[in-house]
Amino acid sequence: MCMGIPMQVLEAHENSAICTGRNGTQLINTMLLGQVEVGQWLLTFLDAGREVIDAERAALVNAALDGLQAMADGGEADWDSCFADLVNREPTLPDFLRKDGA
Repeated sequence: MCMGIPMQVLEAHENSAICTGRNGTQLINTMLLGQVEVGQWLLTFLDAGREVIDAERAALVNAALDGLQAMADGGEADWDSCFADLVNREPTLPDFLRKDGA
């Protein structure tokens, strides 16, 4: 399973950015994203930016990662807050996986 890590841009350069996130500060390759700006949030995987996201989505992903870490550690967590975007709703398939396209 691939897990993206939200990171916030501290310094923007051509094709890269210095970003900070839950695992510290890292140099992130931004060639897939184009030019990024200081303050933007990126969803990263293997030291590469995969998507520009907003602060709200970054918080949701970080909460889910906190929940996964709590599970891995055998600890307790407020699961509803860790997975707030999934509570009280049916998951939906992306359009390309839907049989009827609806």
